[in-house]
Amino acid sequence: MRAVVVEHRHELGTLRDWPNPVPGEREILVRVSAAGVNPVDWKRRDDDETPLPLVLGQDFAGVVAGVGAGVRRYAVGDRVFGIARAHGSYAELTVVPEDENQQPVAHIPNDVGDADAAALPTAALTALACVERVGVHAGEVLFIVGVTGAVGQYAAQIARDRGVEVAGSGKSDNAEVAQSLSLGAYVSYDREDVVSAVRAKYAQGVHAIIDLADNASALQKLTVLLRSGGTIASTIHAVDEAYVRERGLRGLNVNLFESPQSSHEGLRTIIDMVERGAIRAPIAAERNLSDAVEALELQKSGAISGKIIVTI
Repeated sequence: MRAVVVEHRHELGTLRDWPNPVPGEREILVRVSAAGVNPVDWKRRDDDETPLPLVLGQDFAGVVAGVGAGVRRYAVGDRVFGIARAHGSYAELTVVPEDENQQPVAHIPNDVGDADAAALPTAALTALACVERVGVHAGEVLFIVGVTGAVGQYAAQIARDRGVEVAGSGKSDNAEVAQSLSLGAYVSYDREDVVSAVRAKYAQGVHAIIDLADNASALQKLTVLLRSGGTIASTIHAVDEAYVRERGLRGLNVNLFESPQSSHEGLRTIIDMVERGAIRAPIAAERNLSDAVEALELQKSGAISGKIIVTI
């Protein structure tokens, strides 16, 4: 098969011939049709502790091409999507366990396209985990730092589907993306002070904050926006939980793969929302497998808002 592989430290990855993966017991072989590009892809590649060689990528959509012994949930020809952390997804073939929360898999409904399905797993499940953990309810206000990124867009849509008012911050260049999310307020952090702008809109404070972008010191400044007993969560481990607790607030550092949303059930929740039109995949660009490394560098640069899909 053809796959984008990193064989040596500090390489970006090369498209080359690679041995076909073979499904073991309770594993399925998937012919990949589309792969979603995520920050975790370049973070794993650039981490000196990541075992090499590495097939890049983890989010995928495709068709079951083979099954190992004991597989009961899937059959050859089934359309599936999920997370392939062990074998990667920037490849013509990958292998995933039939049922494992670290690498969840689910069927793709007939009315959902492969590109949309591949855009979902990591980002949408992370968003779902964040919204669940902060526990916002209908009528409350959620503020999302980095709302125009892929996780932020999913989180905004999931929260709004639950009757939550959503506000957020991002670059002024992404104001059009923010407008499509029907936010209660959008703050361009490169043009205005976030704290002042949010206080002007929500004088009594917001009920929860989901942070997808800030460092610890920047995030601490935002805690003044929370109502008493409010919750602040970070996906990049930026919350100082002791600092937050001392101020009568709740602080959470959310790791997707330690969350119950990283599961077959989590994927079903997300795909069901897509089917009924509650959320849409924010696909910003598509690239061929031969351009996957370029796509990953584009994602890493932060020059694009939304999801990049690699078609195979």
